[in-house]
Amino acid sequence: MFEHKELVGLLESIHLLRKLFLMRVSETSPLHFGQIAIMRTIEKNENCTQSVIAEQLGVTPASVATSTKRLQKAGLITKTVDEDNMRCKRLALTEKGRLAIKEHLSVFEEYDRQVFSDFSEEDEEKLFELLSRVADKMRNLEGIKKDIGSSFELTAYLHKKVCNISESDKENKN
Repeated sequence: MFEHKELVGLLESIHLLRKLFLMRVSETSPLHFGQIAIMRTIEKNENCTQSVIAEQLGVTPASVATSTKRLQKAGLITKTVDEDNMRCKRLALTEKGRLAIKEHLSVFEEYDRQVFSDFSEEDEEKLFELLSRVADKMRNLEGIKKDIGSSFELTAYLHKKVCNISESDKENKN
């Protein structure tokens, strides 16, 4: 009889293999993984504030401030003072920043193309359907609504949720 732990082990292995790939890409990329997340958030929320980024990514405003300062210095983003609130700065990508995201994402697209190169379109559709069912069931069991948005937004939400739980656990242990 097939045991669920084999499936769960396989899913965990896939997750860890993807993490290894991310680590390898990070070693050769001029951008830190967190910087890409910030830049993608700016891309999806043009002229947003640092507090919006911190909220969406579940990180501290101080870490966003440090990262955006580096991104601005590298010419990847701009910061402009909000006309209605002089203390507020609006963030936008530069063309150099847009190109950096495009180049970074192309590495992932090529990797994914290689991973799924032996799959037929039918195989990919079936795998997507099955994994979607697993994800839907897990979200339901965790009380997470389905209509969060794109997979990028769901991933950011889940990272935030996991980080908040981890922080809460640390506080409770002290």
